[in-house]
Amino acid sequence: MTTVLIIIAVIFLAALLLLFSVWRVRTRHFRPSSDKQRQQNELNAELEETGFAYELKGDYFYSLMDCWQRETGYCRLYDEAAPLFNMIMDCEPVTFFYAGKRWLIELWKGQYGITTGAEIGVYHTAREDMDTDKFKGTFYEAIQDNEMLKMSFVLRRNGKKILQRSAVHWWLTGFKLGLFSETDALTMDAKITFPTVEMRNAFTAALKELGYSRREFSTRQRTVSIHYTAPHSPQPESRNRASESIVQQTNSSNCKLYNFATGKYSDTLDKLEYVKAMMPELYTIFVKSLYARGIYEAFGWIKDWLDGQHPKPKPIPPCPPPKPPICPCPPPETPCPPPERPKPPCCPNRNCCPCPSNCPGSCNDRQP
Repeated sequence: MTTVLIIIAVIFLAALLLLFSVWRVRTRHFRPSSDKQRQQNELNAELEETGFAYELKGDYFYSLMDCWQRETGYCRLYDEAAPLFNMIMDCEPVTFFYAGKRWLIELWKGQYGITTGAEIGVYHTAREDMDTDKFKGTFYEAIQDNEMLKMSFVLRRNGKKILQRSAVHWWLTGFKLGLFSETDALTMDAKITFPTVEMRNAFTAALKELGYSRREFSTRQRTVSIHYTAPHSPQPESRNRASESIVQQTNSSNCKLYNFATGKYSDTLDKLEYVKAMMPELYTIFVKSLYARGIYEAFGWIKDWLDGQHPKPKPIPPCPPPKPPICPCPPPETPCPPPERPKPPCCPNRNCCPCPSNCPGSCNDRQP
């Protein structure tokens, strides 16, 4: 038995040495392209089906305007499923009512596989809540082009700025590859400009209801600034200490592996070109970690349900007109006359009162 184990160990070691030798030969002859624009174009062509692209100037990945995620909308099940796809984020959903619709503006920051990033998503719905065996709750749809908001955010890690984004969008995102972060090390300073003061006020009222203080947000004209350090909303039930620890250990290890394997290069495009050529498995991990399509595929039945049923919202009754004030009864124009005094009866004899003129007959006729 010992001899067999020794033979297996020798074979395994020989295989490792062979793989290492092949890897050394390949890496020795590898030279990344010097044409950065071509590198970026080729990478973005490969990433297009994921719904993301790379920006060389800021060295970050971001979501495309008309990505496939826009068709999937949002419901809280997505946040619940995130840890299953190696995503640990602080989620802050802010819900409010405006212009006959229920709106959701949600902020996220955290670790997305082997990237650190942040998001702002804007959704609304005029539907009633879903009520199925699988899910009971609100499903929001992505807003239309004419409803998009001017948004921006700065993401800091331990106080140092690592990412900055600004655009008129429905889903503003940014992700830094190979950077590992715990969520409490990240702060997000976001700004959102609303089309009307009424919408701004509805949003800030929702922030106050969540527990935000005036030190955590401010307003200037139609723009709201939010200093997002820790969420005020309850976090997904799936994100508990055990699951978060396991997922973050995996994310940390994958980030270390990526940085170790690409340590000889400082440029992200060079790193990815190298990883794709030398370690395609690690490249696949990176692509999947941008935003796991499996989350949306797992809940594809929601879209099928929505396509097959279109529940109409209950009509909102208009506000009733104000009631006219009730005036007090006016005093009577003339006071009521006093009641008449009863007339005395006819006298039985002459010693009584004078004989009234209206008695029938005469007093003399009534004497005995």
